[in-house]
Amino acid sequence: MINLSQNGMRCRATKEIRTHEGLIRRFTEGTIHGVIDNLGRQLINVEWDSDITTYVFFNEIEITGGVQLSAAFF
Repeated sequence: MINLSQNGMRCRATKEIRTHEGLIRRFTEGTIHGVIDNLGRQLINVEWDSDITTYVFFNEIEITGGVQLSAAFF
């Protein structure tokens, strides 16, 4: 299932995230492009400002603009 209600929301990494495309440093900002449910887990597709696109878990990011992201949000 793909949830597009968070499409376009800005977020930032809460910790370093290692991907095959490179390292996303803490506080790097990006744009959410969708949320999918995979084996009972929520994965968020983020295009980072560093030109890396990857899936992350909800506890690895925070929404910028004062809105907190939690599992119940999805």
